[in-house]
This record gives sequence, C-alpha cells and structure tokens, in this order.
Amino acid sequence: MKLFESNVHYEPLRPCRQMGTKERYEFTHGTNSVCVYDIETLEFVKEIPVGERPDCHATSLDNKFLYIACQDGLYCIDQDKLEVVKIFELPHCYATNILPNGDLLVHDQAGGVVIIKDTMDMEKIHVYKHVQVIPNGKYRCEIGGKGNFIGEGRYYLCAGWRECRIYLFDTENDEFSFIDFIDYDDVLSGGDDLVITSDKKKAYVACHKGWEERSHVAVIDIENRKIAKLIPTGVGTCGMTMTADERYAICSNDSDDSISVIDTLTDEVVNTPCARRGFEALGITGYIQGITAAQDDSIFVYGCKGNGAIVKFMDIINSNKYIISYEGGMYISEEDKVIKPDI
Repeated sequence: MKLFESNVHYEPLRPCRQMGTKERYEFTHGTNSVCVYDIETLEFVKEIPVGERPDCHATSLDNKFLYIACQDGLYCIDQDKLEVVKIFELPHCYATNILPNGDLLVHDQAGGVVIIKDTMDMEKIHVYKHVQVIPNGKYRCEIGGKGNFIGEGRYYLCAGWRECRIYLFDTENDEFSFIDFIDYDDVLSGGDDLVITSDKKKAYVACHKGWEERSHVAVIDIENRKIAKLIPTGVGTCGMTMTADERYAICSNDSDDSISVIDTLTDEVVNTPCARRGFEALGITGYIQGITAAQDDSIFVYGCKGNGAIVKFMDIINSNKYIISYEGGMYISEEDKVIKPDI
C-alpha cells in the first residue's frame, strides 16, 4: 500500500502526517467536548460539544474529518465547519484507529471492535461489521487502545489490556479474523498502545500497571512471537507513538505528567521530559494519556481530566522543553512563564 512505501512512521491516530498533509488544528477532549487548538501556535480555538466521556480521537486519511469515541458512540467532526456532522450510536467505545486503506477501527469497552468504512464521505460512511474479540465480553474487558501494522498494512497487531495477550487481525479478510499472536502472559497486563519498528522486527507495548506502581514497556520479538524485554518507564504508562524514522518510541506516563523516550537500538529510556511544573503553574490537573508525533517529531500529549489541556514536547531526545495550552491559558517551559488569554 502506498502509505507503507514511505519511511515515515504510520500513526493510526494521525495518518495524514505520513503523507505530509498540511494541518490546521490539533485536538484534545474536555468535559463532553472536543477542544480545538491552532497546530502552529497551540492557541485555543474552539470547544465542540460531543457525547459523554470522550476519549481517543483520530483524523481521516485526507484530514477532513475528526472521529472521537464517546460513551454513546462515535462523533464525526468536519474540520472546515468545526462542528459535529454525524453520530454513530455504538456500545461504549474509547479507541479509534485509521487503517492504511481508510477504514476506521473503533474499540468498544466490552472486548469488541467495530469496523467503519467510507470514512472520508459523510454520505457513504457506514458500520461494516462488529467483531467480538473477547468472548462474553463485559464492561471494561476491552482490548488495547492503539495498534500498528505489519505485512505492508494487511495485519493489525494490538494489545489485550487486561487479557494479557497480543492479537493479530487480518484486515483483508471479510470476516476481519484474528488470532492470539502471543498467548496469555501476566507481564502484558494493562497492554494499551502498541508501535512497531521500521524493520517490523520489534513491537513495543505500553503496559499500564495502575496509578501507583511503576509501569513498563514490553518489547516483542515479532518473528519469534515472544517477549524479549521489559523496559521500566513511569507510573501509568499507556499511550505510545514513534518519531518519523521510528528510531525512538515514546510513551506517555499519565500519573507522572511525563513521557519516556526509548532508543529502539538499545531498548533503553534515554530521556523522561516532564510537564508537571507547567500544570502546577497553571493550577490545573495533568493526567496526560493519548499521544502522537507531529511531522517535526515534536510530541503531542492529550490531557484526560476534562480541562481540555494539551502538551507539546519539543527536542525530546535532549531537553525538557514543552508548552501546555488550555482555554484558560498557556505555559512555556523555556521561559517558566504563564500566559493568560486576552478577555
């Protein structure tokens, strides 16, 4: 597939970045809303009402639409109008992944996946299939949040959250069939986001160990289907992304307000930038989870406490430079400065 001919990391939350598509906005969620920011200045633009408990959000391949998973379904937002243009009533869902062919995978919170097709046309977009991954799934037995792709985009690899497994889906099979890629192993407990190196030999899985115990990232030997190493990270590790060249894997540590930068050549953490000072200066709660890499390898991390905060980390290998922005103000770490909006 053409998207996999590039040497740029494929990010299923922002697939448009691999194609070099110009972006106007970045997004995070507030309280039953999507908060919109100017992607260049990080200034707050608008708050768009959506459903209850909004969570992961992804953009279409052409970057015309934003999809955000909520308790009552999937909300589709037109980026030109900056308003909701379609709503799909689905079981409580939380994760969104755009496949290289444009299909959207929505992970629900009862161990299922909803496949949505024709995502770039609001007249044709439709639910294609629901696949129950975890038998007799109950609330909060969901699979992991964000996966990634091998086999030139055909196979989708994702973690099993509390199931402590890794699943492999065949996206070109009409049944969207899947197998256990790695069977149960308790070190995979809390397996959330998953990323894969450019040579497709290793995967990295963020393993959330709760809100007090230090988490880790599990390194997966893809060819041999085994866990090769555990890399200690921070508290509450969940989100993962990679730099464009896939040299560095980056995970978000929600309870530390930090990110861990992993060198994939050594499988060691080389830097842990932290935004806590900025959250304290702004007087708001951090708790950053979802994560994506921008086209220039700066890292966006999304707040999950309802205040709509977004963090942009820069020069992640060598520094602790970052900006925090929300409707009530902005913090710039290099100047240790809080900027309040004009009223």
